[in-house]
Amino acid sequence: MFSSVAMAQQKVAFINEDSVITSMAEFKTQQKIIESYAKQFQTQIEMKQRTMQEKYQALMQGQQTMSPQQLEEGQKELQEMQLEVQELQQRAQQGIQKKQQDAMEPLMKKLQEQVKVVAEAEGYDIVIASGVVNRIGFLINSGGDDITPKVIAKVKGQ
Repeated sequence: MFSSVAMAQQKVAFINEDSVITSMAEFKTQQKIIESYAKQFQTQIEMKQRTMQEKYQALMQGQQTMSPQQLEEGQKELQEMQLEVQELQQRAQQGIQKKQQDAMEPLMKKLQEQVKVVAEAEGYDIVIASGVVNRIGFLINSGGDDITPKVIAKVKGQ
């Protein structure tokens, strides 16, 4: 009984982290950097796929004049190229993921600092965060105050 009385006296707020993060100027800059980084990988992958397609076409056109050994070597080369493309795609995915994590780290730190500032200034005991960043994905609003606009103002320096 005591714990429910104590909980009832606590001041609760909620925040949508995604709204705050996407409002930051730094977010837009980081997004452009990540997009550029991803584009480099995409260009490499497309070049390898184009080369592989050209090799395949050449193999198909020349298969009737090739010896069985030449045909086998050509097929083996295509398989190796396919593996290279798959490995590059995997490296790209991992690299982009790492780049996103590295980019989000300072933004999350700034978000947390400003949430703390607002929560302390407004007298909140508990702040419940939701959003993709936090991965909560749901929030039951039981009368808490939405401090998202106040935190956005803080991160923008207003």
